[in-house]
Amino acid sequence: MNKNIEKALEKAKYIKLKIDNRTVITVRSKAMLKTWLEKFPKAQIIV
Repeated sequence: MNKNIEKALEKAKYIKLKIDNRTVITVRSKAMLKTWLEKFPKAQIIV
């Protein structure tokens, strides 16, 4: 994973992903984050 993703996981309990203009998903684990990023490679992490 990217260094920015690793830092975000260390600091936050929940990570928010912006998949498109109106969809935001909240994930708790590194495994789920990886799954969502594989499904939606253009997803952005909201810190």
